[in-house]
Amino acid sequence: RFNRDGTKVYRQYVLYPIKDQNNQVIEVSGLGIDITENKRYEERITQSLKEKEILLKEVHHRVKNNMQVISSILNLQSSYVTDNYALNLLKESQNRIKTMAYIHESLYQNKTFSSINFSDYVTTLTNNILHSYTASIQKVRLVMDLQKVILNLDTSIPAGLIINGLVTNSIKHPFNDEKEGIIFINLYTKDNILFLEVSDNGKGFPKEVDFKNTNSLGLQLVNTLVEQLNGNIELRENKEKGTGFFINFPM
Repeated sequence: RFNRDGTKVYRQYVLYPIKDQNNQVIEVSGLGIDITENKRYEERITQSLKEKEILLKEVHHRVKNNMQVISSILNLQSSYVTDNYALNLLKESQNRIKTMAYIHESLYQNKTFSSINFSDYVTTLTNNILHSYTASIQKVRLVMDLQKVILNLDTSIPAGLIINGLVTNSIKHPFNDEKEGIIFINLYTKDNILFLEVSDNGKGFPKEVDFKNTNSLGLQLVNTLVEQLNGNIELRENKEKGTGFFINFPM
């Protein structure tokens, strides 16, 4: 309702029935409470939350756009590079930036800005990595078994970079010529622990190389990120899937 001066007011009415000896209602007693200030305070809080939601959405959108600009600059720079080693370094850096950009894009598209559907993200990420190595598209395919997993931002970015590093490592190293190259990705959770397997049916990891002490920047980054997540990483051989990296960390 409105006051005479046109200002809107809110009142809360509570009615109490008054009964006689036969339990019949003979009259009703009412109490009116002015809750205008409470209502206005609630509206201010709601408006403030909407503004913060819009701001957070805009922040993620701008971060994603800025990363895409950096990725585009690296892509442009790569067109002037003829050395294959330098070209691969630029491509790997570009994919790492895209990996983080996809996270912010997912957060921008979600109603909540604290977590994402990591399984959907892994599908998008790995397919984009595969297509970035155009020469490998015809000979390598992905086989994924992904349980639906929801992760927060702080965990999603390093986990995404780990997958980027391992999938890139599989694509870069040669597969056996006589059979189709396959990269297997398995993702599931148990007892609030996330388990990740990235395997391939390639020629296998060199036995003389310690993957935890290697000159490969990609694997160095993977080991550092696993440690950052308080996780564990192992290299195993599988008869069906070949060489695989097995990682687990608390969610």
